[in-house]
Formats: sequence, structure tokens, C-alpha cells
Amino acid sequence: MDIKQFLKERYNLSNYQIAQIAFFFKNIFSELSKMLIMGILFHRHLKMYFFLLFLMCLLRSFSGGIHFYTYKNCLICSVVYMWIAISVLPNIVLPWHARLFLLHACIMVCYCIGPVLSKYRTHFPQKRLYYCRNVTCLIICIYAFIMFIIPENPYLISGFWMIILHSLQLSAAKIQTKGGIVK
Repeated sequence: MDIKQFLKERYNLSNYQIAQIAFFFKNIFSELSKMLIMGILFHRHLKMYFFLLFLMCLLRSFSGGIHFYTYKNCLICSVVYMWIAISVLPNIVLPWHARLFLLHACIMVCYCIGPVLSKYRTHFPQKRLYYCRNVTCLIICIYAFIMFIIPENPYLISGFWMIILHSLQLSAAKIQTKGGIVK
């Protein structure tokens, strides 16, 4: 007996419910495997990687962003995104007041644009949209406050660049959803 038949008989699940369970486990495996692959790639910066991964997941869970609909494209984009945040952008030195100004610009961008949802997310209540938008802005606002207190921490500087990247990709995602640019 296959698992689909077992779930139907044992738990009286419909085909739709079984498809939802399969989708859930496929997504969990996909995301965990991407995190593991990136963890291996960034093993020399593992603490920074985990910090930035947490920040990225926090921002994306409330404001969305660019969605790639194949595993390979998503993995490649995620690796490049993380590499830029860990290895490239932290080498650009900005004064603390410029970083705070840019974080406030990110708050405005995220408020005006976010959240940008996947094409599979068709129903999203207006009340939930405002909640997600406000939480995203609050996260960045708190981050700006912490960065004001501890301006030269390397983790906070890399996190600052992650927020900049997030705001840029959110803008690109908004353009993508309006014009159908990237598939």
C-alpha cells in the first residue's frame, strides 16, 4: 500500500489534503536543503551566515520578495545574495549617520511596497497586509536603534547590508509582479 492510499484509508483525508501535506513536506525539505548547502558554502563565516539567515527569514516572512519557482534558481540567487551580504558589501564603509539614513529609506520602501507575495498566494486580507507591513517596518526601526547604539559591530554592519539588499529585491519583486519580468 502506498502512502497516499494509507492516508486516505487511515485518516480519511481527501486528495486535496494529501496534496497539501506533500506540498508542505516538499517545501520544508527544499528550504532546509538550501540552508544546509549554504551553510557548507559559508562554513568559514558560519556565525555571520546564521545571523544573516535569521534576519533574512524574518524580513521575508513579513514582506515577501522575489520568488523563483525552481529549486536551482532559488538556490543560486540565495547563494549570491548571501555572498554579497557576507563578503562584498561589508567592505563598503559608510559613516553611521549614512547607514541610519539608509535604514530609514528602507523603512519607507518596505512600507510603500511590501508585502510582495508569491503568485500562489492569491488571497491576502487587507488587515493582514497592513500588519505585515507594520511588522517589517518595526523590525527595521528596532534594527536602526540597535545600530545607533552599537554602530561598528561587524554583524550589525552585515545585517544593515542585508536590509538594504532586502529593500532592493523587494523593489525588484514589485516591478516583476507588475511587468512579469522574471519567471
